[in-house]
Amino acid sequence: MAFYNNRVCIADVNGKEIYLIKNTKNELILNYYSYKGEIVESVLANDLLEEFDILINDDDSIYIIYQDLKYYLNLLIIKGRDVSSHKLTTERFSKIFELNILRHNNATSMFFLYPINNSQKIFQIEHYMLKDNEWFNFKVDEARVNQILNPIKVINNGGKIFLAYYYENQICLKTFDSIKGEWKESLVLTDNKEKLYLDLLYVDEYFHVVYSEAVDDNYIIRYKNFKYPGFVEEESSSISRKSNSSNPTIILKDNKLWIIWNESSRIYSKNSSDKGKTWSEIVNFDEYSKNNIVRYKYITNNNVEDTIIHNTFGTIYPDIKFIGFN
Repeated sequence: MAFYNNRVCIADVNGKEIYLIKNTKNELILNYYSYKGEIVESVLANDLLEEFDILINDDDSIYIIYQDLKYYLNLLIIKGRDVSSHKLTTERFSKIFELNILRHNNATSMFFLYPINNSQKIFQIEHYMLKDNEWFNFKVDEARVNQILNPIKVINNGGKIFLAYYYENQICLKTFDSIKGEWKESLVLTDNKEKLYLDLLYVDEYFHVVYSEAVDDNYIIRYKNFKYPGFVEEESSSISRKSNSSNPTIILKDNKLWIIWNESSRIYSKNSSDKGKTWSEIVNFDEYSKNNIVRYKYITNNNVEDTIIHNTFGTIYPDIKFIGFN
């Protein structure tokens, strides 16, 4: 089995159409599946620099924002089988990282990082919001790199947006009030021990946080939860064994929490039926040991009760299966 680190996104529109979008070198590829059994592959763009992200708009169209080889930002709009292309910027950006877009409160927001001090590894977190045909710009905070640039996590919760990010080895969280159009002060959720990766889930007034922490020259998956709005830590657990545990991913499926991760080319998980107080034994998925695996970003407007999936591991095109949970 091979594990692919390239970004791959899946949009499930009304449970009837699947749009799988991935990057291959400088190409942005679409694999389209319809409930009628159609499977079509096409090239959406051949000038992709690296970063892209997708959302499902209110009219069920797919929005894709990407940075091209000349450092401009572009918007692709897919409606059914029709694709239109639009320039978002008239000036070149720096190379951006961790591009995220989302739709909230009749507005569209775009988040990304860019370096402001390469020698000290400092990145600016930028937020652009389009509302009522007007752009608003917010400088959210600075992210400081310890070893590598870790991911950010953006969650839309109705009138609020939550953004988790790293400042060196500390995981921090900021809240954006969509109604007032302002960012609140940053909160520090963890200590400054060496960490990598990040995933976050917000369920029933609890933030569930997972990351990899360095222990004795290895990495283990750590879990914490915090009660909102006071951000009091209530649970903390070591989830994996000491290994090269990577890409921790947390989902809610049928009201059960699952933490899924990879160790080299193998997938493992644990689950909790009591909101993170206790966890099952490690579950392995060795039956997929000969498959090629990717970590998907997943979005849908076909919401299922007691299920929240932002990211998940799975097999790749053409036989797509999510793995790591039941």
